[in-house]
Amino acid sequence: MLKKIFSTFIVSHVICSGLAVASDITDYKESWVAQALALQRDIDRDAPFNQATFIGTHNSENSVAYQIPFIRYVDPNQQISIYNQLEMGVRSIEFDVHWYTGLHAAKDILLCHGMNNHLGCSVFDRPVTEGLQELRDWLQNNPNEVVILYFDRTLDGHEPRLASYLAGYLDSFIYRPTLVRKNGEPQSCVSLPTTLSKSDILKTGKQLVIVTKGCNIDAYQEQDKYLGIWNDTVFAGIGNTQGKLYSILDSSFDEDFKNFPECDKHTTFNDDAQHKNIWRIFEDRTILSSIEKPTRKLFAKEEKDLLRCGINWPTMDMLTVNDERLAAAVWSWAPNYPQKNNGICALYKNGEGIENVSCTQTIAAYACGNHETRELKPVIAAGVWQDGESVCQSTAGAAWHFVTPINDEQMYNFKEATVALGLSEVWLNYHLDEKGHWLASRV
Repeated sequence: MLKKIFSTFIVSHVICSGLAVASDITDYKESWVAQALALQRDIDRDAPFNQATFIGTHNSENSVAYQIPFIRYVDPNQQISIYNQLEMGVRSIEFDVHWYTGLHAAKDILLCHGMNNHLGCSVFDRPVTEGLQELRDWLQNNPNEVVILYFDRTLDGHEPRLASYLAGYLDSFIYRPTLVRKNGEPQSCVSLPTTLSKSDILKTGKQLVIVTKGCNIDAYQEQDKYLGIWNDTVFAGIGNTQGKLYSILDSSFDEDFKNFPECDKHTTFNDDAQHKNIWRIFEDRTILSSIEKPTRKLFAKEEKDLLRCGINWPTMDMLTVNDERLAAAVWSWAPNYPQKNNGICALYKNGEGIENVSCTQTIAAYACGNHETRELKPVIAAGVWQDGESVCQSTAGAAWHFVTPINDEQMYNFKEATVALGLSEVWLNYHLDEKGHWLASRV
């Protein structure tokens, strides 16, 4: 009876919390910021993961949306639900999962913000299956989006149980390590190849990439009871940085972090000078985490700094509706662009961003890129949009092609180059096709 009463109270609390932001979420999705971020996700759709951008939330499950005062999620990382975080444009969700006693008086896998000894977990924390269900609902409603699910896990060897839960709730969405495993060894750990693109994932009919830190082979419990194979479901780390196999290049946003242009390139990311992996910085402003290592707040300016540095997996705490950090993550379109009936070709306007104009305008330069070196530069040659490829080839060389920047780091460097040449406008290989989709060609 107590469990039933408590469950009813929880459902009522969550529904009320959801109603409080539902209209705000709807308004946000119609805003220029939301639309610009959606267009950015298409710009890097064909880019390898190490060049694509994944805006994330840290401990996504530890939210006020599921909070029961003094009982559950009393030290929250987030303000809104997992579903609404995704609605806001987040494409990386983190689940902190622990093997802990739940409300039904038996141990299970719970969504809780805890330490390695489970300190911080509560018997009232939600089971992981509730988070998986919420993620499944969103993926079903958004079939053309790719999401990274990151597990920070303290499971005491119960990975097979979680693998089976994942199969039960998300099997049709999961891009599995078995699709890229090369050595033929069954159940061996696989690191996520950063040469993959979102397009590669979607072409297989999948939408979800699951990652974690560490490689386990023989330390599992309940494998005879749960048939899910952990290493066939979850990627062990990202990329293959020397000395950090089966890991993720990441660090907290704390007092030691050096802002742009350093951005920890000589510490956290020093082993990846060629930026072959995804770079992650996460914010953690909970009281529990501050006991171990104090962190600082990630403001909008810092969010912009992270992206300009090439940190393409910025992971935030306390995301809110109309969060200024989301606006700061827009590196592409100029405010209130693209404008309807204003043209189907794009140029970069210095100090503003990308604008759509008539393809027959004469502009003083083109964006040209070298696919081998990944160098991108403006090439001065006045002409119309359709001449871009021939100009890049004839002026810059056979290895150069008409392109557009695909992330904030490229756009920032490109902007600096246009300023140095005294250019105000440069054609980009970015245009609206007959189906109404903006298409970009990348370096």
